[in-house]
Amino acid sequence: MRLSEVIWKCRKGIREVDILLSQYTEKFYPDLSEEDKKIYIEFIDQDTYAILDVLVNDKKPENEKFVKIVEALKSFN
Repeated sequence: MRLSEVIWKCRKGIREVDILLSQYTEKFYPDLSEEDKKIYIEFIDQDTYAILDVLVNDKKPENEKFVKIVEALKSFN
């Protein structure tokens, strides 16, 4: 998936989440492995409030494969 398409998927409707995901995507997505890119896209395809809970409310990700991405996003913030 092209970078511009992934950035478009980052638009979740909550400004803070949109900014965090978009900036992280621009900076790190191009250098991720193909497997990590697939996992990242699955993560951003989740419901907006599920992402918000994981990033802001320290809720555990629903899927263990998202742990690495969540940790990276939290440390980026």
